[in-house]
Amino acid sequence: MASVPLADLPLDADLRRVLEADGITSLYPPQVAALGPVLAGESLLLACPTASGKSLVAYLALLRATRAHRTGLYLVPLRALAQEKAEELERFSELGLKVGLSTGDFDLSAEKLDRLDVLVATSEKADGLLRRGSPWLDRLGVVVADEVHLLRDPERGPTLEVSLTRLRRKYPDLQVVALSATVGNSVEVADWLGARHVASDFRPVPLKLGVYSDGRITFTDLSTREIGPPGEAVPRLVRSVIEDGGQALVFVNSRRASEQVAESLIPIVRPLLSGAERERARFWTESLGQASDEDTQGMRRLHGLLPNGVGFHNASLTNPERRVVEQAFRERTVKVLVATPTLAAGINLPARRVIVRDTSRYEGRLGMQMPIPAGEIHQMLGRAGRPRFDSSGEALLLARTVDDEERLLDDYLSAPPEDVVSRLAAEPALRMHVLALVASGAVRSPAELTSFFAATFYGRTLPLVELETKVRNVRRFLEENELLTPGLQLEATRFGRLTSELYLDPLTAVVLRQVLERAPLGVKPFALLAAIASTPDLPPLYLRRGEEADLMGRFTDEVEEMLVKPDEPPLHLDLDGTLAALKTASVLEDWIDEVPIVELSERWAIGAGDLRSKVEDAEWLLFGAGRLATVFQRRLGRALDDLATRVRYGAREELLDLVRLRGIGRVRARMLFKAGFADREALRRAPVDRVSAALKSPQLARMVLSQLGRKEEGLPAPETSPPEPVPASPSSARKPTTRRLDEYPSEEPT
Repeated sequence: MASVPLADLPLDADLRRVLEADGITSLYPPQVAALGPVLAGESLLLACPTASGKSLVAYLALLRATRAHRTGLYLVPLRALAQEKAEELERFSELGLKVGLSTGDFDLSAEKLDRLDVLVATSEKADGLLRRGSPWLDRLGVVVADEVHLLRDPERGPTLEVSLTRLRRKYPDLQVVALSATVGNSVEVADWLGARHVASDFRPVPLKLGVYSDGRITFTDLSTREIGPPGEAVPRLVRSVIEDGGQALVFVNSRRASEQVAESLIPIVRPLLSGAERERARFWTESLGQASDEDTQGMRRLHGLLPNGVGFHNASLTNPERRVVEQAFRERTVKVLVATPTLAAGINLPARRVIVRDTSRYEGRLGMQMPIPAGEIHQMLGRAGRPRFDSSGEALLLARTVDDEERLLDDYLSAPPEDVVSRLAAEPALRMHVLALVASGAVRSPAELTSFFAATFYGRTLPLVELETKVRNVRRFLEENELLTPGLQLEATRFGRLTSELYLDPLTAVVLRQVLERAPLGVKPFALLAAIASTPDLPPLYLRRGEEADLMGRFTDEVEEMLVKPDEPPLHLDLDGTLAALKTASVLEDWIDEVPIVELSERWAIGAGDLRSKVEDAEWLLFGAGRLATVFQRRLGRALDDLATRVRYGAREELLDLVRLRGIGRVRARMLFKAGFADREALRRAPVDRVSAALKSPQLARMVLSQLGRKEEGLPAPETSPPEPVPASPSSARKPTTRRLDEYPSEEPT
């Protein structure tokens, strides 16, 4: 089946004009197959390869709903993907479409949400809307579930599954559009969603799959290609594709490997850059320097790579650093990007040649290397072939032996992606969602609870008896810990409702209640940091060899004041778990003591991106503890709020008043403090030129002083920038997972 011109499709002239302006003059076969059902308001599961136009089908469904005066919700697994989708939807703004974004970074007020036609959000944000209730949802006409195969993910999957179940039960006429490139049992998933199943293997850019071994690529169609000159596999494959005018995307299994391999490729790539490309590479290097007002190890390493057309992408980078790398790669200035598998999770970064060096990775829970699932490998391979730039794509696995070549062909290239299996039976997920269902009034009796879980993907595909047993155990835990009231009807206590509102794991809430009851007046910040680092919602950092002795010394010094003791209910932490929590607390202590990020990273072997993850989680938990203190220990509320602010900005106590100013982080606050401005009152009285000199920016000085009610003549107008979403409160920014997952999870211990 060939592509169909837009003029031959049932699309109005205004929509055709917008699409044509974006370079879309026809629709691909799977898009054409999905168009009729989507425009008729039918639910649909579209399973087809990467870059075959799934997102456009979803956008058309959203436009159909908004023209019927209904709202649309676009669910994504990652913040970065949410940003990408929101930007793509902006192309339809001239048709009147109003798009908003809600992720871990940003929240929207009820007033702003009410003005939106489409909200792009993570599943956790959607779950939060359902918990709190929102008039905006009562106008919901369509929900898009992007990357729906992540139902099988142990961390993300349960929230996506529960959110879709709740939405479908609450709004029976809701149109569901599910998208995925890697669903083994897509018919089964479509059946659960009550959706029409549309599947296709069409790719606009043909993909050749192969295995590289000893200078030769053997493709699955039995054709071969020799790759010269002699040398190691990755450099040879990278050089040949760049010489041919393409880009390479190399997947490795750890962040350390991504940085090392990128460094090794500089001598290969740099001589292949043109003068114009080197000039553009310098631009992106300068952009990187503006991504943060504080130096990081990732920034330093990228400064040595980007001018040479090379980059890496892993969880140690901060979000602004990742965005610079991604933009430079999309623009084709970066010729080769070395990444960990997390990059494959939906972000649009295709390349002519994808090289998957490693098919196993370290699994921290098991303490050993394990094979990467076939579905994830397919996600990586699917990045090959850039529409509008490449006539074909190559996706290669690297074999070390003949036997290895056979294994890769059998286990990956010839293997279908794994089936989606529900992960809802995991106890932490059940604790979260059973409480939320009851606290929000979605279920009011055991019978309604059973009915709800029968409607989940788990209930449709697996024996419900096992899940019911686990749900009963979870109910018992919630009742024994006073989160639910005992009795025949299901009702949340005040403690339970607050726990659900704060998006806390109920086990975390029980621990925090215990901490609040124990904490003395004048409790030290480290004791509070160690307590939150012990909870399931702030997974501790890995212990490195040689750290135990120093941490045991810290344990001995702090044990009397610790608020969570080893082997104590309800956590029953062993000594290793306690030491890991102390390590995490020590990192956070260094952060609020204003230890520079580079020094902190070297001391604890933690990347800036990982540090940001811990900081966000810790701030949220301290905020939550402060809210719980209003119920259990009001006198600790101020101390917890101040500590949460210190953690948010990484600042000492004397900077608290300054860091609360917009645009002033810990670095600029310290600059003001050193210049003699200890607080806002000092700034109100200060001459403009002194503030400008302290901040080294008249524009920034004007912005700061305007927040204090100062209006000064003679200062240049502040630089304009697009309006930003409203920053979320910590409570609404968090996720019901056992680790931070709205971005890129850690790949291995460091």
